[in-house]
Amino acid sequence: MNLTKLTELRISSNNLTGRMPDFFQSWNQFQKLEIQASGLQGPIPSSISVLSNLTELRISDLNGGGSVSPNLSNMISLQRLMLRSCNLSGPMPSDLSAMSQLKTLDLSFNRLEGSILDSADLTPLQNLYLTSNLLTGSIPDWIKSRDNRYEIDVSYNNFSESSESPSCTENLESLGA
Repeated sequence: MNLTKLTELRISSNNLTGRMPDFFQSWNQFQKLEIQASGLQGPIPSSISVLSNLTELRISDLNGGGSVSPNLSNMISLQRLMLRSCNLSGPMPSDLSAMSQLKTLDLSFNRLEGSILDSADLTPLQNLYLTSNLLTGSIPDWIKSRDNRYEIDVSYNNFSESSESPSCTENLESLGA
């Protein structure tokens, strides 16, 4: 099968079995790849790094063993990146700072460790979800200074209490927390 001109693939909400496929080398025209709740097992194959034309990469709910974050350094045109519940461990991907068009980042429900990247290059983000990881340290000022036009969830991590913004504390208090 010759699918070299394929630009979009969505295999979601299926009951597939086996490992995530490793056939991305010849599909370098991809712009959107969505593999959500597919039933497939991780890890995310390293060949995914050749998809340099992606604007959207959404992978979620991988079964099986864990792995580190894939190499994303060639994906500088990404606007939406979701690697949610993919059993990822280690630090947040450092190549995120090269993604100047990134609007949505969801790395929730993994085992990412260390601190959130404190980079001015990430300020274009409108939606940031880092829920339920093992992140530590302080929440960067570029996140704390966001207002309610932005969707940000960094809950269920291990941040230092002193890193909470006053508005966050006020919102929790107004909810009766």
